[in-house]
Amino acid sequence: PAAIREMGRPVPGMFRQEAKFLTDDTAKSLLPNGPPLYDEEVLTDRPERFFASEIIRGALFETFKKELPYCCEVRINQFKEPSPADKRPVIRIKADVLVERDSQKIIVVGKNGSQIKAVGIKAREKLEEFLKMKVYLELQVKVDKDWRKNESQLKQFGYLRRK
Repeated sequence: PAAIREMGRPVPGMFRQEAKFLTDDTAKSLLPNGPPLYDEEVLTDRPERFFASEIIRGALFETFKKELPYCCEVRINQFKEPSPADKRPVIRIKADVLVERDSQKIIVVGKNGSQIKAVGIKAREKLEEFLKMKVYLELQVKVDKDWRKNESQLKQFGYLRRK
């Protein structure tokens, strides 16, 4: 608490050489011990839908590099897990890739859908690796003009905090 705030934790090279640094060992000695907040198996508090959208978004940026501006978003419309009775379990994901302009949609879709197909293949492979299960991935590209200026959509996508 107060002792930690007083010492601060500067990044080396940002301050004068005589600045004090808080080491991990010192921080551990100042913090109280307590029970873990999560089970050891729990990796995150985020749902699988969040990771699915981020993996698809990552595949978009890997495919298009600088060609696609960072004003695209992925909205998961359906994330259907298989029932225990399924002989061939498959997770079914339907997602929209949102862009702001028609010209961006043309880039993302590509000639005869070749680009969005490549994104889908790359994303599906990464999703299967992450989810440890077969994935059926359906992507649609939609234009949502000025979605970055819409406060309710920014909250929905997690860019703004909900009140």
